[in-house]
Amino acid sequence: MIKSICKNCTFYSAYYKQYSSGFGKIDHGYCSKQQQPISQHETCENFKSNEAKEKSREERRLVALDQALESINEIAQILKEKMS
Repeated sequence: MIKSICKNCTFYSAYYKQYSSGFGKIDHGYCSKQQQPISQHETCENFKSNEAKEKSREERRLVALDQALESINEIAQILKEKMS
């Protein structure tokens, strides 16, 4: 079960900091429901689990992977035909 803290909420968007090697999340973000910056460990009465949002993202990732695999297979087939 997901804890009812802001970082697990649909309305929470993390803030990122740029480092020399890339970007990293910092310990606070923005609550679109309260329309203000907030710590990722706080809780509120507007909490809504982000499980549905994460499931949707996972489904989109799988579709993109399927499309990439199909493209790779098509390229492999073209290369095989050119080799023979």
